[in-house]
Amino acid sequence: MSKTQAVKFNVQDQPEFFKALRQRVNQYFKEREISRHADWNMKFKTTFMLGIYFIPLVLMLTGQITSFGGTLLSWSIMGFGMSGIGLAIMHDANHGSYSRNKRVNESLGLTMNFIGGYHVTWKIQHNVLHHSFTNVHEHDEDLDQKMFCMSPCQERKGFHKFQAFYATFLYALLTVFRYAFKDFQQVYRYHKMNLLEGQGLTYPTAIAQVIIYKSLYLVFLLILPLILIDLPVWQILVGFAIMHIICSL
Repeated sequence: MSKTQAVKFNVQDQPEFFKALRQRVNQYFKEREISRHADWNMKFKTTFMLGIYFIPLVLMLTGQITSFGGTLLSWSIMGFGMSGIGLAIMHDANHGSYSRNKRVNESLGLTMNFIGGYHVTWKIQHNVLHHSFTNVHEHDEDLDQKMFCMSPCQERKGFHKFQAFYATFLYALLTVFRYAFKDFQQVYRYHKMNLLEGQGLTYPTAIAQVIIYKSLYLVFLLILPLILIDLPVWQILVGFAIMHIICSL
């Protein structure tokens, strides 16, 4: 299927399964008088994930943790916090489902930028392309992985037979790749696809935002640790890498 080909869905004759599923979900929330949005468990998880991401960083920057072993443990904990922010906070907020309040969703959605990403490109890739065209070849960008064969419709390369062996290594680089390359590539591509307009952005504005957010991330997560933590540079870099590897995997 060509990317220039329009994809149309039959919304008139929805399958009975979908209708029944929606009805039962609505009935579940109504009967139990519970909200579709974040409850106290979710709010606790939000606080916890933000805490294990930022508290170790503050302790290192303020000189409370100075040993190599202590900083490695701190960076490792931050890796789980980084992953939790992405999976448990940013994801729901950028879906608009964390809260009834749009501003709360927008504010928590910005946490994507705290972990080195860019909330706008994530929303376009995930909300617009993935959820609109789930598993549709050449439309769902989650399948568009050159190093992996993710669909029977994709062209098979000789090296794909080894993807079960090199996948772990490449996935470990996922967040670093997003930080350094992917967001910039996506901003340009989504500009060409006229998808930035749907987010209320022009191309220059989006590029400026990416540069600002990533510069701030670099300052707080790497430059300040290199300046303030009294350890050799290589030890700081090892810790920073471990954090990204844990989050990516």
